[in-house]
Amino acid sequence: MPLGTHYGDTSIAEDVTNIIYQITPEDTPFYNMIADRSSNSPKHEWQVRSLSTRADNATVEGASYTFAAPVLPTRAENLTQIVKKDVRISGTSQATARHAISDLVSDQMEQRMIEWKTDAEHALLRGSDASGNASDTARRMNGLLNAVTSNVSSVSGVTITETIFNDLLQDVWDSGGKPRDVLCHGYLKRRISSFVGNATKNFNQGEKKVQNVISMYESDFSTVAVQTSRDMPNSAGEHTIAVLDRDLFAKAWLRPVITKRVAETADSIDIVILGELTLEFGNEAAAGLRTGS
Repeated sequence: MPLGTHYGDTSIAEDVTNIIYQITPEDTPFYNMIADRSSNSPKHEWQVRSLSTRADNATVEGASYTFAAPVLPTRAENLTQIVKKDVRISGTSQATARHAISDLVSDQMEQRMIEWKTDAEHALLRGSDASGNASDTARRMNGLLNAVTSNVSSVSGVTITETIFNDLLQDVWDSGGKPRDVLCHGYLKRRISSFVGNATKNFNQGEKKVQNVISMYESDFSTVAVQTSRDMPNSAGEHTIAVLDRDLFAKAWLRPVITKRVAETADSIDIVILGELTLEFGNEAAAGLRTGS
């Protein structure tokens, strides 16, 4: 073997760093922004009501009293959804030495917990109501995109402009909501950052760069926080933007997230991560959706 080459030399020690590089997104903005409440049943309900429409109100002097029927609340509902992840590690795998992983069970638990949260985020945004059954159909919650029905429109084939964006904010405001949060995928976030009304470019002399990013948009109705969400629709012609008042939305928990080791049925360590929750969307008119190109 020529001097300085090592092909075929089995005595050379492996050179593997104790670092695992992972870039899979873990962000869950909607899950993080909304409150936590409790639920006592798989069918979670709450009450909704409205004041009568503002009207001209003048009464004739000396007129007899007349009385309107009381305005009673109606019920809104959503179903809880069981979100589950599992870990199974064979006895041999747990005992085997690994680079950068000292305990395979703990490592996989950490991974699955992150996945549990991203799956819950997906359901809270894109879930589609299903009653389920006891055998082969899971019960599913209605996520934000399906729960909101009042202030929803599609501008198919039309680019979402600043005017369309502000029209959506006004729709929510007209309904009585206080639009303070915006969720959209990266494509629409870039479009919002290009809006003329808020797109003043700032030049940082020290760092030699132009800053042209909108994270807070000041509209005629409120100042809204714009957040990117990887679970918002982002396919061609189906770019969707959501505007909402976070105070009217919450995660309602029937069962908080737990981890439990289950009885051994094989030469393995078996763990289940499980939680049951739904989206409580208060009055759905406090949010709005626009879909366009």
